[in-house]
Amino acid sequence: MEGLTIYQRPELENPPLVLGFGGWMDGGRVSTGTIDYLREKLEATRCAEIDSLDFHIFNFPVSTIPVAVFSDQARTVVSSINPMEFSAIFRPHTRIENGIIEDLSYQKNEFFCAQSPDLVLFSGEEPHIRWRTYCDCIFGLAEDLGVKQFYFVGSVSSPIPHTREPRIRASMPSEDLRERLSGFDIEFTDYEGPASIVTLLTERSAHRGIEMISLVVEVPHYPFLDMPTYPKSVLKAVSTLAGLLHLNIDLSDLRESADQAENKLNEIMAGNREFRELVRKLEEVYDYEESSADEEILRRLIEGIDLGSSEDKN
Repeated sequence: MEGLTIYQRPELENPPLVLGFGGWMDGGRVSTGTIDYLREKLEATRCAEIDSLDFHIFNFPVSTIPVAVFSDQARTVVSSINPMEFSAIFRPHTRIENGIIEDLSYQKNEFFCAQSPDLVLFSGEEPHIRWRTYCDCIFGLAEDLGVKQFYFVGSVSSPIPHTREPRIRASMPSEDLRERLSGFDIEFTDYEGPASIVTLLTERSAHRGIEMISLVVEVPHYPFLDMPTYPKSVLKAVSTLAGLLHLNIDLSDLRESADQAENKLNEIMAGNREFRELVRKLEEVYDYEESSADEEILRRLIEGIDLGSSEDKN
């Protein structure tokens, strides 16, 4: 199949496929972090790959210099961006030493197979172009390995406090799949807006004889803090998948990482009154399930937090 390379075909019995994508729905590295964690725990080995050259844009055209608009002490600032720096985001990475090209690497879109239990994992970057063919590559490998169930796991930034359990919501192409989630602490998605490759996969899955469920975990929306990874939401995703797929996995190391991250956030909160007040309001919204209008107010409060000084002001 065009764009798909299969390296090995292990003997698997009706394995489910768990998908993770970097980019838009990977806040806190919940999506790719879940795949990485399961791959290591289950000792999964690479079995196939989708060629990035066929599905990613590497030369983003910049006809005019883009700008960044931001707020600085209540003033709106418009700043130019170097077009080379902007377009570099999309390009492959190379390493040249003493004039010799030592490495040229692209976005990775890889499948991994685990046995005991039988499971297929996918970690990739959401494609820029040719979504239909990209989906066909995933469906093609699923047919080759006898996969009949897909699970996507991702994340969404949300006005929830780090002191509470992240919620997880599901979407699927048909009503009958909802019953599979009965007994799990999973809500159902209400959303209208831009779609991802996951939506296309989910919509097309029913026509390909695949049962697909998309699971999206909340991560705290703290733009004033550097939180590239949020282990508490990764733990929520992995533990939910472990229950759905009957995976016997020791999650003690992931729980320890989640506890350490929460302790660090608590330390920051203890030294900053604005942060403490924000968390208190977020807890009220979480505990009493106030309206979405209240959540929008809290989003604006979040964006106004200043942690330039961690000194507590009583």
